[in-house]
Order: sequence, then C-alpha cells, then structure tokens
Amino acid sequence: MGQFGRRGAGSRDGTQGSHLSKSRLSFVTTVVLLLSVADVMTAAAESVDCTAWCHNSTLAGLLAAEIPTCLVELNKSMVWEKHVIPDSATTLNSLGSYHQCKYEQGNEILSGYQMCVLDVLDSTRSYTVITQGMCLPKSCNGGAIQMIIRQMIMCPEPKLLKDYLADSCWGLNQTIVTGVLNGTWDVVSRLLAIQEYTGREPKNVEFHCGDNEVKSWDTGAIVLLSITGTLVMLCIVSEIVEQSDQRLARQSVVRSSPSPVNGGSNADMSDRIGSPRGSLAQPLLGNGHRAATPTWHDGPRTKPLWRKFLKAFCLSDTVVSLLERSTNRTLSGLDGLRSLSMMWIILAHTQLVALSLGTDNQDAESLMSKTLPQQFTLGSSLAIDIFFFLSGMLTTFTLLQRMRKNGKNKFPAPIFILLRYLRLTPLYAYILLMYGTVVVHLGEGPVWFRLEREAANCRTQWWTNLVYVNNFVPHEFHQTCMPWSWYLACDMQYFITGLFILTVYLRWRPVGLFLTVALVGVGVGSGYWLLSENTSAQDNYFDKPYTRVTPFAIGILLGILFVDRDLVRVRVPPLVSSLMMFVSLGVMGCVIYVDYVNFAPKTKPWSAKEDAAYQSFGRLGFALAVAVVSFTCVNNNHGIVNRFLSMGIWEPLGKLTYGAYLVHPIIIRAYYYQQVELVHYVPFNQFVIFVAMVVISYGVAAILWLIVELPFASLTKLAFARSR
Repeated sequence: MGQFGRRGAGSRDGTQGSHLSKSRLSFVTTVVLLLSVADVMTAAAESVDCTAWCHNSTLAGLLAAEIPTCLVELNKSMVWEKHVIPDSATTLNSLGSYHQCKYEQGNEILSGYQMCVLDVLDSTRSYTVITQGMCLPKSCNGGAIQMIIRQMIMCPEPKLLKDYLADSCWGLNQTIVTGVLNGTWDVVSRLLAIQEYTGREPKNVEFHCGDNEVKSWDTGAIVLLSITGTLVMLCIVSEIVEQSDQRLARQSVVRSSPSPVNGGSNADMSDRIGSPRGSLAQPLLGNGHRAATPTWHDGPRTKPLWRKFLKAFCLSDTVVSLLERSTNRTLSGLDGLRSLSMMWIILAHTQLVALSLGTDNQDAESLMSKTLPQQFTLGSSLAIDIFFFLSGMLTTFTLLQRMRKNGKNKFPAPIFILLRYLRLTPLYAYILLMYGTVVVHLGEGPVWFRLEREAANCRTQWWTNLVYVNNFVPHEFHQTCMPWSWYLACDMQYFITGLFILTVYLRWRPVGLFLTVALVGVGVGSGYWLLSENTSAQDNYFDKPYTRVTPFAIGILLGILFVDRDLVRVRVPPLVSSLMMFVSLGVMGCVIYVDYVNFAPKTKPWSAKEDAAYQSFGRLGFALAVAVVSFTCVNNNHGIVNRFLSMGIWEPLGKLTYGAYLVHPIIIRAYYYQQVELVHYVPFNQFVIFVAMVVISYGVAAILWLIVELPFASLTKLAFARSR
C-alpha cells in the first residue's frame, strides 16, 4: 500500500502532485511534441548536426528501426486528419479518444493506430502531473519517442531549440507543418513549460506506446490458474465426501436405533431423524459445532491422513467458521476497531489512486487537501498505526495468557515465528502470484501500463515479499512488488522483535519493560530526526520499522498490563470510563484534523521540523488514545462505544481483514487503470466508488478465506499436531 501520510496522501516525500495551468499545456503540446519527434527522427536519419539537439548515442539503435516506417506514416496528411488530430488529447490532462483511435469507427476492427501517453510524474513518481494521450500509428515505437522527448527536455538553450524547430531539421511534409502549426503556436513555450516543471530532469518523463494491454498468457498465469482450479476442485470433492460421511452416519444411527416392535415408538423415531429438536438436527449456520459423527463409514476408526487433509477444504466447515461467533471474548470490541480501520484505508486508497492518475478538473487537489471533511482521508495512515497497536497487544495478551495457564516462563520462539509465517504466507503468495501474472490480462486502456509496470516488479522482486524485507529491498518504494505490502514486512519484523522482548520480560521483567519503553523512544526519535532532515518520507520514514514502531510498543505495554496486572478485571466507575473515552476520542480527532491548518487556505505551511514533530509526537498521542479506548471497551462492557464495536457483524469482517487488505488495492487499480478518460474528481462520486470497493474487496476476501486462507491454516495446524 502506498503510504498516505500527511502531506503526501500517498506520495513519498509528502508533496502532492499539482497540475499546471491549462494555458501552459494543451493540445498544442501534443501536436508540437509529435512534430518535434518527427524532426528529431529525420535529423538522426540524415545525420544532420543540429546544434540544439543534445546528442545521445544510445538512440541510434532504437531510431534505426523506427524512423523509416513511422516517418512514412506521419508524412501522410490522411493520418493526421483521420486519427492523430481528432483522436489525440485536445485539453490539459486528457487521454484523447481511446476506442476511436484503436478501432475503426462503427466496428471492432483494429485501425492500425495506438493510443500513446505522455506521462510527467512528480518527484516521488507517485502522482501524474501532466498526462496527454496521442493517437499514433503502430509503427511509432514508444521507447524511441520517450528518449527523444527526454533529450528535448534536457536542451538548455531556448534560442537554439527555437532555431532548430524553425528551420534546421524539418523532415515532415511542409504542407503538413504549415497546416498544423499555421504559424500561431509558440512551440518553444510549450516545451519550456515541461522543462520548468521537471527542471530539465527527464527521469520522471515517460512515453508509453503499445503497452496498454497484455495479449499472451505466460507460464506464471497458467500456473496460477491451475492452482486455483486445483483448490476449487479440492473444495468440491471435500464437500462431497463430507456430505457422504454425514449421510452414512445418519444411516448408521437409524440401523442401530430400537424399532417400535422392541419398545421404541414412532414418535421417538421421528424425534431422532426428522425433528429439529432431535439430537441430529443440523443447523445451516449455528455456533460452528456439527453434531458428532459417531463413525467414519461404519467403524470408530481414526480418519486416515488423506481424509484429514481433504477435510481442511470442506466448504461447509469453512463457511461456518467464518460466520460463527465466539462466546465470552474478552477483547471482542477489537473486531470493530480492526474492521473500521480497514474501511478507512480503503476510503483513502479509493481517492488517492484516482488523484495519482491525474484528473480533468483543476480543483481536484484543493477539493482533496484543502477541505475539512477530506482531512479524514489524508489522516488515514493512522489506520495502519491501529493495526500495529492491535498486533502488539494481541501478541502479548495471547502469549502471556498461555504462559500463565501453563505455568511456564519461556516459549519456543522459533516455532511461533514459523507458525506465523505459515499462517500469513500462503494467501500472501497466492495474491502476489495473481497480481504478477493474471491481473494484467483482465483489462486494457491508455494507462493500463501502470498496472503492467507494477506487475513486472512482482516478477523480479517477489522474493523480497516472501521473506518480508520488501520495506528495505528495493530501497525505492515505487520499485517494490505490491507497494502496500510494506505493512506486512513491518508487522513480521515487529512480531519477531516482540517475541524477543517478551522472552526477556518473562525472565527479567524490569528489563523487558525498559526495552518496550525504549522502543517507543526509538519510534518517536528516529521519526523526528529523519523528517526534520528533509529526507524522502516514503523511502526513509513511512515504511521503515524503526520509525513506525511506537504503536506496536504501546500495544505490548497494554497487553502486559491486561495479563500481569490483571487490568482486564479492573472495574472503572461509569462516569470515569465515559470521561476517559470522551477524552481519548477527542485526542484521536485532534491528531487527525490538526493537520488541516497545514493545507487550509491562507495559512502558512509547516516547516520541516514542525511536520516532523507532528508525525512523531502525533502518532504517539494517537496510539495512547487508542490504548485508552481499548482499555475502556474491555473494562466497561456496557458502554455505547464498546457495544457498537462488539456488534456481531464485526467478527466475520474482522476475520476477512487480512484478505481485504491484500486485495483491495488490486481491485481499485483494476478499476481506475482501465478508464479511458481521466477521473472528474467529485467527493460524492468518490464515496459511491468507495462503497463499491468495500463490498467487492470483502467479497473477494471471503472467497479467498474459503479456498485458501482457512484451509492452509488448518493444514498448518494438522502438520504441527502430527509432529508433536
């Protein structure tokens, strides 16, 4: 997940992409760049020494293959009249007419043209600042044109560039040049507009042609589809075998029951077989406990290993496990906290991905960052802090309770780490493989290349995800596979750290407490130092474990207090509890909304040190407030907040949080990246899309729970049970 911080709302250095004014880049730029590209091609082909051109010998190979056919097409007036001019972008930040460019009018026959996209990114490579669609013949290759555009942007002398464009290296038909330019467009000023934004630094300027769809299915995609088919088949076969066992069990009971002749009544038989009051009544959805199957087939033998393996995929069991409610759960209110945090993250991603593509309305950035209601979205990185807090508290609470029950003061940490790895990785690996191989085949569009680029990262960087170091390798965030998965790397690293601290705590409690408090200091101190030094926020702060560890450490402290100080049994007077809840919610709200003054009109933006203080100490205050909310929910079971957070709907949604976290960015990207027009940003429209994304994400997560997540968790449990 691209981290959405205060200033960045997903960008790395905390700066949002801003749009250039409409007067600075329009259809003029599109045509100018096309003409300039053709000029440079001709210059290279004729070996003309153009003084305004920044020479680059690496262009030779690309241009040699592309120039002849591309120039032939661009020298035809019909090409310009039929496709290039009418189907290319005509306004600032427009993608043109994708389908009209690609297909012949009125049918689905390919036209021989392609929609190419000029993409100028911000310094974080997270946000598009300028995007222009250009309808070009398929003979024009995007790689060569991209290098040519980059070279033009690097040219330092406007006068030389103007002389070059005017008369030095023209290669297009002069009729086309005169008809298109008509002597009215200032070519140089358009190129200088891009130079001004980029600072003549071409690395963030991209030009994409021909990579807006994927046609061939590779080996990885076929493997993933085969795995999916196998899992579905296992679920079906398991359900058939389970139902067969249940039927045989019922028949066995019937055969062993006394007949009416031997003293049994017809009423007794009815109660045993058909009545819902009978001992064999099987509710479709209940507490998750089936009526005991007395035999396997006709004998009391233990089920063989293959049968236990198959049962892990039984759909009726997994559905019941998903929907059942646990009784007497001490921390039941945390399900609501976890689920609402997940929805907060989906809300943020829904809006931020739309903005990252560029929008067709120039006030989109203001609507997002300079209005008070939208500040809730910008503060959504705090939802990840809630996840970290819950991870620390639940790890500590569960482990210390087990130690107290067993009367031990040590535990097999390597086994716990292995169990956690096997619990998280199967679903993670499945979705990673799906994203890297299959999702790219599910859509197309002028900006579909963005998804292809991210998927390509997964084909090279997948191993960093599976060993949970992808928040360090690669260093640049935009080169990672599934960028949002940095959270999983941090969480695994925190889990290992937490086990070490708890091992020390069980032996030397003061030392363990000291280490936990020291972690809080590390999180606050390292965050303040890095941000105050104006380092890249995403690459050096937002996804690093040492800067985000504060809420996890506070979770450990609360878990210790719950178990060793029996804080779960401490009863707080209702008035005091209500006051604690009110103050904590107020602190959480303040941390979220105080940042609005940094965006609001007529206010001076914060300095780097002020921003660092907000990020570091604000997260500390937010984590402490969440800890107090959790405490009051556990100790005041009749409070209105706890009743809301403990509602029955949250428990199954809480089980699906992991899957929803992994899949929702893919669904959001698949929706936005195949749009043929840029989004017109309107908050209400974004809310409607958000609701749809929540429903679809949790629906997909439920399917994955049934066929991947829970079955592999059951197999892990089976494997460790046999090894004991």
